[in-house]
Amino acid sequence: MSPLVLLGALTTHAVAATPAFDPDTVDWAPIGKETAQLLSDYLQVDTINPPGHELRGATFLAEWLARWGIESTIQEYAPGRANLWARVEGTSDEPAICLLSHIDVVPSEDDRWTVPPMSGQIDESGFVWGRGALDMKGMGAIEAMTLALLKRLPVPLERDVVLLAVADEEVDNSGIRAAIERWDDIGCSHVVNEGGMGIDGLLFEGQVLFPISVGEKGFLWGEVVATGKPGHGSTPVADNAPERLVHAYTVFADRKVKPTWDPTLMEFLANVGEHKGGLPGFILQRPFLVKTLLKGQLMSNPIIRATLIDTAYLTGFEGALEPNVVPAEVRANLDSRLLPSTSPDQMRHYLNTLLDSAGVEGVEVVETSSMVGAVSPWDDPLYEALATRAVQDMPRAVAGPVLSPGFTDSIYLRQIGVKAYGFVPFVVDEAGLRSMHGDNEGVSTANLERGVRVLFSAVTDVAQGPDGAVAGPAIPLAVPHELSPVENDADTGAPGE
Repeated sequence: MSPLVLLGALTTHAVAATPAFDPDTVDWAPIGKETAQLLSDYLQVDTINPPGHELRGATFLAEWLARWGIESTIQEYAPGRANLWARVEGTSDEPAICLLSHIDVVPSEDDRWTVPPMSGQIDESGFVWGRGALDMKGMGAIEAMTLALLKRLPVPLERDVVLLAVADEEVDNSGIRAAIERWDDIGCSHVVNEGGMGIDGLLFEGQVLFPISVGEKGFLWGEVVATGKPGHGSTPVADNAPERLVHAYTVFADRKVKPTWDPTLMEFLANVGEHKGGLPGFILQRPFLVKTLLKGQLMSNPIIRATLIDTAYLTGFEGALEPNVVPAEVRANLDSRLLPSTSPDQMRHYLNTLLDSAGVEGVEVVETSSMVGAVSPWDDPLYEALATRAVQDMPRAVAGPVLSPGFTDSIYLRQIGVKAYGFVPFVVDEAGLRSMHGDNEGVSTANLERGVRVLFSAVTDVAQGPDGAVAGPAIPLAVPHELSPVENDADTGAPGE
């Protein structure tokens, strides 16, 4: 009898003692199709931010979870802006594991898409198209499916598992900050959130890398304000504000920086080297050789460089009046991303000192918001489970810890002591990476199927005990139509069907 038939036969009898559940006994193909349909429906819910309207997405998820007997809490912290959390309970008092995603998506240029961005269309090859398919309703769908499977399958959970879907990650992070105000209710010590995806051929052809974000850089956001003598554009005067601002831009762009060799990079490169073997593998497993032989190559890669230094970029200018007017004040937006060892105050002081040393007068760096970066330990059972399951059945794949140059909602959670790991168990190519916040964003049913298997397996590795009793009856994997979110035989156009 197959595992699915066996599960379908379970009705109202509690299981006295169930051994640890083995995810490898599950037939994942129908679950992949079901997840694709869930994602398709979720993509059709308008949560474009701004303005957000994430209450719509939270309501959608709550209704879907309710079909599997899972209750949800919706926190509407502002009109139309809402978070959701739902829980499958374990038997112990250990803190819960949290599956985090954000409900909001960025706007899109509809006329540049092959299909309407909010269509959720599933094409004949099994791709699900829509804004948010990768960032990050796709992850939200596999997290919701993971929670449902924990309810539907006889997993002897010791630890609670919580689904947390929040608003406003793309603009102001107000959702996660509102959720933190209710953290005693949510009660998670560990979080899986968005982060690294599997990338094919990033460093070596034929090798798939799964970077798992264990930390994120902090940030100093502000303005570079330049003041000077105003005047007429036809007769430029010395010491005017626009020229001083341009000088400041040049000083920042030309500053000499040395790499800070973060332990996460050394660990990741060592894992890559062990997998690759040969002379490249020998070098990558030895930090001294990496620092001496590969410094130039690593610093020339924009993504890797951003993880090795404190950055400081002027991202926009304002203050111009009319073409013939030299204003007394102009300013530029500053985006500075900071290694965990650098505080925002240290960086602001450094930049102002740099301007003074270069003889730039009348220019000052002013902070508007900031946060210190932080790193979660990767000698942790949840990280180890994610890294192990990420490469399961993929001989070409290798996983390792990374420090993300950008930040997500995880940066706020690490400030309150939560261990956060950024990992999306999809494999994408360069076009897929560009589609996030770009055009024609989509994810394959094959990615969704494997993604659910990887995430569910990693969560059960950590959350279930070695053996134990199921607290109540196991809910069949296949339920009557009126309770099921999708048709059991729905054709999502998965490859090979």
